Amino acid sequence: MKKQILFIHGGYTFGSTKDYLNFLKNYELDPHKKKKYWINWLATKLKNYEVLIPQMPCEKNAKYKEWKIWFEKYLPFIKDKNLVLIGHSLGAIFLLKYLSENSLNKKIGQLHLVAPAVYDDGLGPEKLSTFKSDLKKIKRIEEKCKEFHLWHSKDDDVCLFKNSETIKSIIPSVDFHVFNNKGHFKNPSFPEILKVIKNNS
Repeated sequence: MKKQILFIHGGYTFGSTKDYLNFLKNYELDPHKKKKYWINWLATKLKNYEVLIPQMPCEKNAKYKEWKIWFEKYLPFIKDKNLVLIGHSLGAIFLLKYLSENSLNKKIGQLHLVAPAVYDDGLGPEKLSTFKSDLKKIKRIEEKCKEFHLWHSKDDDVCLFKNSETIKSIIPSVDFHVFNNKGHFKNPSFPEILKVIKNNS
């Protein structure tokens, strides 16, 4: 059986319908632009893994309860006893909340949160809304995974760096990977996370 990676992508969530509609009106659409996401690059480098990438519901106006339902539909397909669980941006925010509030009933080999947030600051018209975590519960995540990795860049203008600093202060044992020039991790490749996954497989 192949080792497994479950990846939760990013998205947008809003505190009000008005903010969401304004976002749609002001969204700069380019139908010809092809987005290269580093998770797809990662999948090509990890041939011995089955990489599951759920398309989470309504990513332009995400609701935590909807994402929770969809995420749990994938759990019966996880057979790997050392699952690698990765979340980027809103996906990381979702995993932070979900794992602090729920029992996964599966041991996580590696948990990677890339550019998560616990504060609304820096999100522009977006708000954490239904995805907001209770900081008092976050420490529970530590006991659910063998390795917990946090990835953040100091020049991230979407989810500010101080968010990960707060998580690190609550869970000092987390492996905190700090960068200065990766922004919100929108590059088409991510060799640093690849190395960690390979080295600890």
